[in-house]
Amino acid sequence: MARVKHAWPWLAIGLAAYLLALIVTFPARFVLGADPRWIVTGTVWTGEAVVDGAYRVQWRWAPWRSLASLAFAADVRMTGNATDLAGSAMVSPGGTLLEGFAGSGDGGLLAAFGPALPFACDSPLQINLKRLRIAGPRSEAIGDIRSAAGSCTPLGGGQPNPVPALATRLLPLPDGTTRIETAPIGRERDHFFEGQIAGGRLHLTPTPAGIAALPFIRGLVIDESM
Repeated sequence: MARVKHAWPWLAIGLAAYLLALIVTFPARFVLGADPRWIVTGTVWTGEAVVDGAYRVQWRWAPWRSLASLAFAADVRMTGNATDLAGSAMVSPGGTLLEGFAGSGDGGLLAAFGPALPFACDSPLQINLKRLRIAGPRSEAIGDIRSAAGSCTPLGGGQPNPVPALATRLLPLPDGTTRIETAPIGRERDHFFEGQIAGGRLHLTPTPAGIAALPFIRGLVIDESM
């Protein structure tokens, strides 16, 4: 009986090692593979996803940040098509948090991550998202996105429309909401888009000035839950 008793610690260690190996090798596609546009490989802890065959999102688990935050934390990098963005991510039952997500991108990111948009753009982007929390009513954002002058073309046909260099600012407000403003660089008061993140929803609409300068955005309203 003593031998069996002394064997229990080793059985427990063996079981723990097995469960740890199972978790570390858990295929990421089971978590991220619901969208058919994403090709996911690797594990939840170290893996990558390719979006629309153009953008590669890679992540690597950050164990110490995970322990400190009691959440899944990872370093994230996105590359492809004149795009190189990096930052940190944290996922918990309460939502997803991106911090320090910055770098360069191209206009194709709009089509890859906003497939419902009725136009495609070619403007290079400079992205600086200091903080983006997607967590229902607690969603918020702070940062800015700048685009160089370029053009956008309506999907389904039409001529390219010139677009000036634009700056989109994400401004946190004292009441916990986020104000969104898009305006030509150097003409910050001449808003082309205005909106907010509030109550767990992202709402964005063009202004009369924006429609006059960019006719292809007429009727565009973005109203989505976060």
